[in-house]
Amino acid sequence: MNIRLIFVIVFTITSFIASINTSMALPVPQENETHDCHSIDDLSRGNIREFKDNYIPKEYFPTPEYMVFVDLGALVLLLLIGVFFVWRKKSQKAMTVMAIIAFAYLGFIRGGCVCPVGAISNTTMGLITPAEVGLASLIIFMLPLIIALIIGRVFCTSGCPLGAVQHIVQKSKKTIKLPKKLNNALKIVPILMLIATVYFAIQSACFFVCELEPYKVLFFTGQTWFEQALAFIVGNPMEPKFLIAFGFGTWLYLIGILVLGYWVPRPFCRFLCPYGVLLGLVSFFSFKPRKIKDVNCAYCGMCEKICPTQAIVIDRKNKYAYVSNYDCVQCNKCNDVCRKDAF
Repeated sequence: MNIRLIFVIVFTITSFIASINTSMALPVPQENETHDCHSIDDLSRGNIREFKDNYIPKEYFPTPEYMVFVDLGALVLLLLIGVFFVWRKKSQKAMTVMAIIAFAYLGFIRGGCVCPVGAISNTTMGLITPAEVGLASLIIFMLPLIIALIIGRVFCTSGCPLGAVQHIVQKSKKTIKLPKKLNNALKIVPILMLIATVYFAIQSACFFVCELEPYKVLFFTGQTWFEQALAFIVGNPMEPKFLIAFGFGTWLYLIGILVLGYWVPRPFCRFLCPYGVLLGLVSFFSFKPRKIKDVNCAYCGMCEKICPTQAIVIDRKNKYAYVSNYDCVQCNKCNDVCRKDAF
């Protein structure tokens, strides 16, 4: 069985369990149970008043401020390695490794903290009130765009935790290709999302697209579980049950997007993400865009079939081959299937 299908099945099952808020709370004694222990008023244990007087509450400190620079360092490193892999035409398996690392650290451990979607709102607010935008948010917003100007949308596969989840989950082969007219029509939606995101940011109403982003459920819950496990290891355990972020409906939304993303690759990237619009526009002017060498191309169509974003068009009859750098997310899958070194 395909490993991605196994991942989707396993994750769907665990997500459903999480959605009904199954916990591992400590057992609660029943009224008719007897215990061979001291009474709560026994002087050998102390009474409730004494316990309250001597109780020292646990302190849970916020994430240190320096962690934002650690996260930025991790993002820079992931992007630089991703650029190297794209430049050197490494196997798409290398890009998958990058996606797994981005998902594990930036998503699961850090809670999706490097979020360009949120950075759009932060940056927009900063244009109106400069004091409201931090340096970290500005760097997160600008860095992937600078990389896109150099070599295209490397961030979407190698640095974005949202894109990483979709890259990992999607089916390896024989994915569903949308009709050309429908695919082009749906590209309008991210543009509308970008306009809405900027509008609501100007109004200081909300982080609009963050409300629609399904993967935050996975990231927030994963970060909580990681912190619980870490606290237990260092001897300062937190709550005696697994904490679950969000409710039943939000988890069903995530499961639905994951299942859809298995058959129709990268649904959020292609049809919702406003930051992808900016990356795509900048990629038009990339210094080293992905191109098909007509001299080498056999017009076999293998790259067109494997492309997850339908960025490649092959016309065998007219001997025409084209890559849309607006849509290309630099996953390197086309390099793997091309036997003529046309990329």
